[in-house]
Amino acid sequence: MGRDLGTVACERVPGLGDVTQRRLTGAGVIEQQDPGEPPRRRRGRPRLTEPTAAYVRRQAEIIEVAARIFHAHGYEAGSLDDVAAALDLRKANLYYYVDSKAQLLYLIFDRAISLALQRLDDLSKTPDARERLAAFIAHQVSLVADERSLFTVIFESRPRLGAEYEEQIRQKERVYLRRYVEAVSKAIEAGAIPEVNPRYGAQAILGMSSWVYKWFDPEEDDWAQLASDFVELVLKVRLPVEGLSSADVLR
Repeated sequence: MGRDLGTVACERVPGLGDVTQRRLTGAGVIEQQDPGEPPRRRRGRPRLTEPTAAYVRRQAEIIEVAARIFHAHGYEAGSLDDVAAALDLRKANLYYYVDSKAQLLYLIFDRAISLALQRLDDLSKTPDARERLAAFIAHQVSLVADERSLFTVIFESRPRLGAEYEEQIRQKERVYLRRYVEAVSKAIEAGAIPEVNPRYGAQAILGMSSWVYKWFDPEEDDWAQLASDFVELVLKVRLPVEGLSSADVLR
């Protein structure tokens, strides 16, 4: 076969003490490049280093559909074939967006907690400590009530999360819990709730609002009423709950 254009050869050139690079150009001319010079960029379009918006949207759709399938059939029974069929994709095309079923489960976990953290960062700016804690409670209720498929998979498939992904999720979970501990601490300082161990208080709030995934029925239950009742249970006052929905958080 002929030599490919652009192939680099290295040799010691007479009169020069160092090895230089020779590049065969498209015109058949040999260019010499001194080793001290920065490398020359190859011709053609540069490779993409970030996923395109279309790629991100498609992957998010895959994650959403996979969560519904794993919720309906269980993680063990649900398959990538099911996910591909629901999306009218060939399974081979699915591998362009995910490497494996194990990675897809991790992406479900990561998407949920990453977007939830993003929303908490916004709510953390609420200046009043009582209102901030109320917003945190409503936030968790709305997430779990509106996205039961997603959170059912997260809560019930945690033992199946691959060891290579466990620490990444745990790091974000620790940040998430810390946000609630801080909100509880500030509410205690403001006299909005009794003096309790802030970590215990945060875990109690998260446990109460997360368990909603087990019994909440969107046909019969109203998440806003539920959130308002939970707020009153904790803060002993009825505060208006914003029109917060995970549809705004997880889109």
